Amino acid sequence: MVLPGAADVITTQEQLGDLVADICAHGVVAYDTEFIGEESFYPKLCLVQVATPERIALVDPLPFGVSGSDLSGLAPLFRAIAAPGRTVLVHSGDTDVDILRRGAGLEPESILDTQVAAALAWMPWPSSLGAVVESSTGYRLGKAHTFTNWDARPLTQAQLGYAADDVRYLHLAWHVLSERLGALGRLAWASTESREQLRGADFEPDGQMRRINRSEPLRPSQAAVARALVMLRYELARAHDLPARVVMPDSAVIEFAKRKPVDRAGVMSVSGMPRRLLNEHADDVAAAIEAAKASTPESERPHPLADDPRVRAESDQLWNALQARCASVGLASNLVTTRGSFSRWYLSVAEARRAGRRASVVGGDTPLFQEGDWRHEAIGRWLDGFVSGTERLELEWSDAGMVAPGMRRPPGIASPS
Repeated sequence: MVLPGAADVITTQEQLGDLVADICAHGVVAYDTEFIGEESFYPKLCLVQVATPERIALVDPLPFGVSGSDLSGLAPLFRAIAAPGRTVLVHSGDTDVDILRRGAGLEPESILDTQVAAALAWMPWPSSLGAVVESSTGYRLGKAHTFTNWDARPLTQAQLGYAADDVRYLHLAWHVLSERLGALGRLAWASTESREQLRGADFEPDGQMRRINRSEPLRPSQAAVARALVMLRYELARAHDLPARVVMPDSAVIEFAKRKPVDRAGVMSVSGMPRRLLNEHADDVAAAIEAAKASTPESERPHPLADDPRVRAESDQLWNALQARCASVGLASNLVTTRGSFSRWYLSVAEARRAGRRASVVGGDTPLFQEGDWRHEAIGRWLDGFVSGTERLELEWSDAGMVAPGMRRPPGIASPS
């Protein structure tokens, strides 16, 4: 399942047509890209890597007129990869799949991310491609060109070999991981979570707010300001053809949301934004903050149990138990949930208990998981039972690390750190 030798370098329409025909003849294709994403709103595509069961190919986008947001020169390639009925294998493929989606003009039907699969099969989240390939196949990837200049031409043989290896081992890695997931009954989880992780880089304030809250949970009035700024930075990023994280990093969004400045001087006192953009758009930032403040209550009461020493101790203890349970059944705990989400949920549990009620992981105003989410099946039902006293936390120690009774850790997989 690992094709030896050098990859084919595709630079002509005839070569591209042959590659498209080969892709169309197979139900599974491994896919990756090399791009520069630090300079523009849309990443600059520098190389497309493809591996079918029969060949590895590297497509140079430059001879096909690809530039900036215009991917039309490679539309036949992207449409073939994303065609209905074809499974696309990627690793940490959020930007890669966004390029595929824009280039094909359609949503890929089936995508499987080996980084997600690994986190459901005894590996940490996130794990690099090299770590996943080595642990699942025994092959060791080189790292010499991780930060190479992919828009330089000509590319060296070493660069081409590095790029080819990004897809060379994905078929075998997925084969091994799918066997592990099948034995654990988690194949459907990998498919569902891959879709969730790769659902698109289109502007989605809710997804960006979840990321910001994972970094630092915000109060409702702060979250309202942060959301307004997330929407503003998207418009500014598109207008200036810059990545959103360059226009206004999450750290700057959080600082603005905490201080809530509504005048130019207050906005200029916050660091994080490039000074040129801050000078040009300080009034826009202030206006967005003022509008958000006007739509939310200024005073907020902290949760009455947030500073209760007993509740905080219980939350710490239960969090440790949840992490141990995840580790013992081969789940990366930080893919399952975050400490901030868990703490907010446990406050609702303690509040319900004092009122003579019971709060489940999927109920109430602050559910830990959503009904139907694989996380509920994977760990939520156990957590509900553990809190209510009907489930136990049982652990065993093996040479490979911590396991729950009846579970087996695959050989070569170290305990998650």
